[in-house]
Amino acid sequence: MRAGGPMLIYLADLTHTGLQVATESTPLNVGLVASYAKKWLGEAVDFRFFKYPEKLTAALKERAPDLLGCSNYVWNSNLSEWALGYAKRLHPGVVTVQGGTNYPFAEAGQLEFLSGHPNTDFHIFYEGEVAFLNLIRRFLEAGSAGRMKDEPIAGCQFLSPRDGALISGPPVERLRALDEIPSPYVTGLLDEFFDGRLTPMIETTRGCPFTCNFCNAGDKYFNKVTMFSLDYIQEELRYIAPRIAAAGVSHLTIADNNFGMYPRDAEICRIIKEAQERYGWPMGLISTTGKNNKERIIKATEILGRSLLVSMSVQSMDHDVLVNIKRQNISLDAYKQINQALIQQGRSGMAELIFPLPGETYESFMRGIQAAIEADASKIMSYTLQLLYGTDYKDPAYRREQGYRGKWRLIPLDFGEYEGERIFDVEEVAVSSKYASFEDYLLIRGFALLTECLYNNYLFWELLRYLQDAGISPYAWLRAVWDRREQFPEGIQRVFDSFIEETKRELFDSETDLIRFYRDPDHYARLIRGEIGGNVIFKHKTRLLTRHREAWMGHITQVAERLLMSQPNAASQAKRIQEELEELLRYLTHKFAGMLDPAANEGPVTDQFQHDILAWSRDRTGKPLAAWSRPEGCAYRFYFSEQQLIERRDSFRRYGTDPHGLAKIMARIPSHERLFRQVSPAGRAADQPAERSALEVTHE
Repeated sequence: MRAGGPMLIYLADLTHTGLQVATESTPLNVGLVASYAKKWLGEAVDFRFFKYPEKLTAALKERAPDLLGCSNYVWNSNLSEWALGYAKRLHPGVVTVQGGTNYPFAEAGQLEFLSGHPNTDFHIFYEGEVAFLNLIRRFLEAGSAGRMKDEPIAGCQFLSPRDGALISGPPVERLRALDEIPSPYVTGLLDEFFDGRLTPMIETTRGCPFTCNFCNAGDKYFNKVTMFSLDYIQEELRYIAPRIAAAGVSHLTIADNNFGMYPRDAEICRIIKEAQERYGWPMGLISTTGKNNKERIIKATEILGRSLLVSMSVQSMDHDVLVNIKRQNISLDAYKQINQALIQQGRSGMAELIFPLPGETYESFMRGIQAAIEADASKIMSYTLQLLYGTDYKDPAYRREQGYRGKWRLIPLDFGEYEGERIFDVEEVAVSSKYASFEDYLLIRGFALLTECLYNNYLFWELLRYLQDAGISPYAWLRAVWDRREQFPEGIQRVFDSFIEETKRELFDSETDLIRFYRDPDHYARLIRGEIGGNVIFKHKTRLLTRHREAWMGHITQVAERLLMSQPNAASQAKRIQEELEELLRYLTHKFAGMLDPAANEGPVTDQFQHDILAWSRDRTGKPLAAWSRPEGCAYRFYFSEQQLIERRDSFRRYGTDPHGLAKIMARIPSHERLFRQVSPAGRAADQPAERSALEVTHE
């Protein structure tokens, strides 16, 4: 503890490590608050940073800090509370603090939260830098946790030592000039986290102008957007790029709520492109793109090509639901034009929907999926509504009004055993409302798996294109497969049955019930083996596309053939249709060879085809495949590009090759078509088409 020297502060943005690194982002958050405090207090404070629980516990055994601060997000809240308790058991005088979004905005909820987290002396609410500086200054003045609580601290909350009442300082004003925070990267504070395991994260803006009631960023405190300067961002990226490229990490995370939506974001994309050209990094970006100004987003981000997936959050396509959640979407026509522009650039656009929002029924949600697909969204993500702190959905009155029923589930990979104690982090989700039953919820989850395994990321683009040429929409094919799910081959049926059963079993009536279940030695062993827990959709998608890919492809092709044969005058074309489908199936088989298989032969494969499938797939004139028949045939080479091989090996190294690891690769790679083999005419230089998509338009 402090004895005349600088105040020793440990700051931790912990991730679970029970199976692997669950949240692999660098601890930017604690770096920022420390950097700001160091700017004002200089040598009066000394910081150490932690990401991994094992390193924090080892440091606590070695030396007591004056203050331990932990981030508080839904994925590490219980882990942080445990770590603070562990510190207090070793060093009863240590001051403990949490800060993060997993915290109520209403006073009644704040009192309940702090009463249920006895290891947390203080909690910072809203933006952290100024509030944390205020907390440190109070410590330097008072010298102990008890005396620190004599008066309120701006931006902080705590329980009164006298009567347990909530003591709340006034909220601090948000920083308007974010460059006042020295970069924790450029100042070297985060150098130890270029360790080959973590993905660097940056912020370019803070705040969100939208008021969506399901998101805590919709609170009025965050409505004004503030920005780091372009010089600040450029300096950070130039510092990060050579170090993280040398560490072998391929991605960058941008933590903004609406990246690409602002005029200057085109310049940020050019800065990132400069790093790509100079260092070969980042190969991919993980980011949430803006909710409006989609045309600007496309223009701003086009320089990054397929390394950035454009996410177009619509949440619902139903007008009444949008009113209920205080949201407004762009018109469907504009939405379609944007998706078509992305397709012409060989890029992907992701439509995100949430179920069950207030007013949403099973039928209206399915109509929304259909509308998004028919508007040419290339990826449909159907998320379950999270009941988050800082939103209406934690308000008991609102939940009663909307008839919400909440359940608790383990967050994938967010568990571990630390110092002999098993810790789990959880989330509360809505599984029914007065508009949608639990059975509706299960049907939507099942259809989400089907969409992920059949439609998303251009998995079977060539089959989709073939059907569209015959006037059959992708949604019609999806529904035909879904409505005939009782006809699935046995192995496929087991995958979907397992998915529904695990979707049911992952839900618990209370957090206490969930923790009791997973702490059981037998259940914990099954969790470690990947038999329970995990990302249920990506776990089963991985299983389907590795163990049962051949059967799945055969079945969906049969359904496609039935749809085609139901078309007028199809009987006379039966032989041609069958032969063309067989050729497309062989083409796809080569594209998928070795996907998610670390032991696969990564060498190229060459095969001969009757049709110029590659040229047809890129053509936008609508000529059918039959028009691309070539008497001399077409030889194609199927291969992984050098960039794909680097990204592939990085993913296997960082995430592992067990079921949990493969599912996480699926969840982390934003564009799954990057997992497929590239295709080029045999004899063409291998790297020539490496950056081209099957959807890319030719302008010859």
